[in-house]
Amino acid sequence: MSTDHSASGQALGYVYQFDRATYRLFQSGVDVLEIGVEDIDDVSVHLDNGNEIREQDKSTINSGSPLSDRSVALWKTLHIWAETILGSPSVIDTTEFHLVTNGSLSANCLARRINGAADAKTAVVVRDEIKGIIPTLRDDLVPYGKTISKLSDEQLSNLIVKITVFDKMSSKFGGNIDELQALRVFEPGMKVGLFDQMSSWVKRKIREQVESRKQPRITRADFDKELQGLFRKVTVARLSAIIEPFDMDVDISEYESHGFVKQLDWINVDEDVMREAILNFLHAQDTRIKWSDNNAVSETTLLQYEKDLKKCWETASRRAYRQPFPTEELKGQECLDLTLEQNTFIHNEIMPKSISCGNFHALAHFTYEQEPVIGWHPRFKSLSKGSTKP
Repeated sequence: MSTDHSASGQALGYVYQFDRATYRLFQSGVDVLEIGVEDIDDVSVHLDNGNEIREQDKSTINSGSPLSDRSVALWKTLHIWAETILGSPSVIDTTEFHLVTNGSLSANCLARRINGAADAKTAVVVRDEIKGIIPTLRDDLVPYGKTISKLSDEQLSNLIVKITVFDKMSSKFGGNIDELQALRVFEPGMKVGLFDQMSSWVKRKIREQVESRKQPRITRADFDKELQGLFRKVTVARLSAIIEPFDMDVDISEYESHGFVKQLDWINVDEDVMREAILNFLHAQDTRIKWSDNNAVSETTLLQYEKDLKKCWETASRRAYRQPFPTEELKGQECLDLTLEQNTFIHNEIMPKSISCGNFHALAHFTYEQEPVIGWHPRFKSLSKGSTKP
């Protein structure tokens, strides 16, 4: 069975455009409003000041370059952009033109010289070279040469100055995935997974817009919203992965002076409850350090988590202190039990009991410089002040 290399090449080129669009969306700054696919060009970037970037993408399945001096890819691209300028001359004033390939440019090729023409003087040299090549083009390139010839010398020179050529742009991701700041905190495998999921979303979104007869464009706001939702899902998975078993071999006598342990003393809990509290406190503390080291949970999220824990305690304390227990110590034990039995959540993921309880004890901890946020004994605030004298 023979392989239709032309068809496979077209398919790869089509996929490459979506990868480039996805890469552009990951790259985009606050000045980018939206990015189009097969809209005004293969890929187009639309900025908030009205300017645009029109991008032509040329993929190759071999190690060479599709942008040789007399390649269809190069001359067809110049033809497309020339037609755009002939149809609307003012476009040149607000547009950059990018020619992108996953192949490699040779050292002395025409595309590289076009890329290097950054001012009027060097552009004239390249312009004259292009005009000199046009009469010698083979038959299939002649129509492209005729279109380019219709540009005035000034228009062709201005176009050349506005062209940037990018080579070696990854065929897998449309660029160097390690350079995407949005993915910098993730491990290599996770970066690939996130990129692939967002690329699939871009394809679906463009397909929906085409079917609805809308412009095939992705707004940066929609992309960011989808990406943040994906980040939340991934972060939840990573939280569970980072919660590890904790070493149970702990001498609880070393923690007798700790504020959260004193709180438990005030309500006369037994030694087993005390030991479990210390282990949970240490486990939660160790886990939070791992979360921080792995950038798994932001400080904002942790602050919100602490607020949620405090609300849980407030509800439990009101219920406990209303009970007709004969002593304050028993009310405190009820407050402790009602608080610790509640589930807690980060990014909608239920935390293991040891982590929930440990973080409650962390809020109950106090020192000479820091008051407890929550407590068990009805008079925990006054008791803590009386037990923190230096």
